[in-house]
Amino acid sequence: MRTGSPNGVRRLVVLALGCTVAASATVARAQDTTRAGVVADSLSRSVGVLRPGDAVKIAVFRDTELTGEYLIDSRGQLQIPGLGVIQAAGLDPDQLKTSIRQALIQLGTTNPQISVQPLVRVSVLGEVRAPALYPVDPGISLIQLLTIAGGPTPNANLRRTRVVREGHVFEVDLESALTGSASGRVVLYSNDVVVVPKKTGFTRETLQFVLGLTTTAISIATLIFTIKNRN
Repeated sequence: MRTGSPNGVRRLVVLALGCTVAASATVARAQDTTRAGVVADSLSRSVGVLRPGDAVKIAVFRDTELTGEYLIDSRGQLQIPGLGVIQAAGLDPDQLKTSIRQALIQLGTTNPQISVQPLVRVSVLGEVRAPALYPVDPGISLIQLLTIAGGPTPNANLRRTRVVREGHVFEVDLESALTGSASGRVVLYSNDVVVVPKKTGFTRETLQFVLGLTTTAISIATLIFTIKNRN
């Protein structure tokens, strides 16, 4: 039986490992480097005024037909069957309550008792445990929405979280928000879309892939060595 050269086997192993490292480096270079602006105005803007896209829960005492949840349309109006069109955008909840009450009085209701609960509708997509469209209380922040959506998945890249608002994309570092930075206090509005992207580069899955390649490379080198020894 002829014994293969140890130096030749070592060269095969080094070559296989070199291919593995090269493949890993290619994956790491595939990271998305596009950066967007930062949401700044949300930290200071008032959250008390209703906007198109908001929802409003209206409860009218002893009137189940008017009681329900209504959406403020693109014109800033509520369409309430049996009551008509009510202008809502630009009003705070108390002002809207007064408008609805006056409309009910004009229809002949005596001393109507109503409650108005505004809701904003925000979508969260990507690497969260429960992506969905959420109707939530006005003034909700990014970090609060992340909690409502079940928190991030292990693959979430919180540093590159994006907020899409009225056609503009803003980037927010939610990872620093978990340690108390101001980025977590960014206030969300109806029709905002929050996107938590997936990590790229050396994630746990990538490491497992690299280890798998390494194991395969060593197995191939061992097989070649065995075959050469048999010849």
